[in-house]
Amino acid sequence: MLLIKQFTLVCLVSVCFFSCKKDTQIANADTLASEYANFVSAMKSKGISTGNILVYKDSEIIFTSSNGLRSINPLDSLDINSQFRLASVSKQFTGMAIMKLKEAGKLDYDQKVNTILPEFPYDNITVRHLLHHISGLTDYERLIHQNFVREDSTKQYLLGNDEIIKEFYAVNPELDFQPGEKWEYSNTGYLFLASIVEKASGQHFREFLKEHILDPIGMTNTTLYKYQIEEDSDMPNRVYGYRLALNQKDMLPNDYDIVNDVRGDGGIYSTLNDLYKWNMALANYTIISKDYLDEAWSPGTLNNGEKTRYGFGWQINADSNGDLVVAHSGGWVGFGTYVHNEVGAKNGYIILTNNSSEHLRDIFFGISNILGNKPYELPNKNVSKEMAKLTFETNVDDAIGLYHKVKTDTTAYDVNEGDINLLGYGLLNENKLESALAIFKLNTEEYPNSANVYDSFADALLVKGDSLKALENFKKCFAMDSTLTYAKDKAEALAKALN
Repeated sequence: MLLIKQFTLVCLVSVCFFSCKKDTQIANADTLASEYANFVSAMKSKGISTGNILVYKDSEIIFTSSNGLRSINPLDSLDINSQFRLASVSKQFTGMAIMKLKEAGKLDYDQKVNTILPEFPYDNITVRHLLHHISGLTDYERLIHQNFVREDSTKQYLLGNDEIIKEFYAVNPELDFQPGEKWEYSNTGYLFLASIVEKASGQHFREFLKEHILDPIGMTNTTLYKYQIEEDSDMPNRVYGYRLALNQKDMLPNDYDIVNDVRGDGGIYSTLNDLYKWNMALANYTIISKDYLDEAWSPGTLNNGEKTRYGFGWQINADSNGDLVVAHSGGWVGFGTYVHNEVGAKNGYIILTNNSSEHLRDIFFGISNILGNKPYELPNKNVSKEMAKLTFETNVDDAIGLYHKVKTDTTAYDVNEGDINLLGYGLLNENKLESALAIFKLNTEEYPNSANVYDSFADALLVKGDSLKALENFKKCFAMDSTLTYAKDKAEALAKALN
């Protein structure tokens, strides 16, 4: 079965739980800067763009780097002033907007949402539930995918809060769980928080952010962007997401999504220097008082008394000395971002990428390990990508030959079932059916005890028209793992069609 990986923060949230483990003596700034430069250079030598990086120590910027492409059409390089889509790093600004309204006496955290948004259909959800990701609201992306009707199949639709909330109210979905029962990351909750800000303040969320948060800090290169697909002359430093094609040679746009105009859970564009200003304003308590931030940086509490690790738009952790660390990652279309803030020590770093963030984790661990006086590791080659390249350059037999040659070389190559599986589906999507079949068959030979590989092989066999062999493999998948009910459903549907 193809596991479709939507690059959202849900995919990266585990990254947020790691904080820099500092030794008692941290290397001096010059040494650190040299180490960071060496790291970026080493990654570049492997063909890896590290995007834009800023590191600060004791409040002072000690390293900046800009390495990669701002856009692929026209081809243009990143620079320090490039404005990246922050994805879910935007959530901390939404949390701050709610805090500013609380400070102004315009709402309370424990106020029910439907006392602010009268059409909100749930009577037991509070603002605090939304902030802490414990509301139980269902995912709006899934709801739109299942319910939104595209009347014009040739049109690239752009939906924002108003359109999505209208659809949400029309569907009126049941809660995934009762508020406070568990923690589950919720983009929907932060979408509604932005609309709460607008209702309580009487301002568009963009204008509220500018007036009450961005301008006071001097974040002049930060905006909640009114998304447009084409190049925007009013935003010449805007960064565009892209990805590498399966052939590992061509670059393709990865910037548009139907919900790109949603505000609250994402949508803010910013630069390294503006985000440094943001982190310092937080650490110095210049944007709001310490009492408010202490509450914002306190973990949420479930109904059973269990604590989460999430505040009002920040993941909450501690370094090895027990000092507070607040951070957040973001991932959307081609963008992968991370903002790390060691509040007491006033150390931190910012990572902004736009190349579909394949190596965001590698960049993160490299940066954090250097700051913590720890060695870093450069990523291995991914055998599935080398195989993909070879499949397009020569043929799939050569790719499989390469696999067998290097599969045991774990010091140089990453080899795993999941990547090979994704390669098979990638080839299937490229209409390379015979190559896809060969790759899926390889996976069944290499991982014969994994049920999922037989489902994937069956999917390709079904495309080929070999229904009987596909049915055999769907049945085998379910027989090996009865939790994989999708294989059972496919087998039953296929058996019915064959009778």
